[in-house]
Amino acid sequence: MDLTLIDFSARVGHNWTLLSGKDTGETFEEIKEETEEHIIWDHPFDIHYKAKTMRGWPKFFVEVWQVDEDGRYSISGYGIATVPFTPGQHTLEVKCWRPSPQGFFKRLAAKILGIQPELEFKDMLMSSAERFGFEAETTGTVEIDVGVIVKDFQLHGVQLFTQI
Repeated sequence: MDLTLIDFSARVGHNWTLLSGKDTGETFEEIKEETEEHIIWDHPFDIHYKAKTMRGWPKFFVEVWQVDEDGRYSISGYGIATVPFTPGQHTLEVKCWRPSPQGFFKRLAAKILGIQPELEFKDMLMSSAERFGFEAETTGTVEIDVGVIVKDFQLHGVQLFTQI
């Protein structure tokens, strides 16, 4: 049986202003039995932004934590996904990972004690250049169902499109 929780936040550029809603949060803990394939967190969010520029389009940042039998929390995975540019309902698949333990003693601690390495500076997740050469292991996927509404973009000459 696994006990897990998830922290989330919406990250935007400095030209974006939060008008309403909470752009950070933490879900409740979920217990997963050995027979279950998925964990379901039901954490609704409603976030409204205004923007001066398209630069800094919103992204979701998630942290998934596990709790062992002794009540110790350890990181299970970090993930980031860009909010879709097109209006409508979307399902985002956030691929999660965590740093790989480096060195014999850190690998041993991870295996025996469940002590996983954590990121000291989480801002590095936003820049792929800072992650170059970083050793990590895949830990799973978080799905986020999101509805996107855009307003008045065409009034200001903004055209959103996706490449096919």
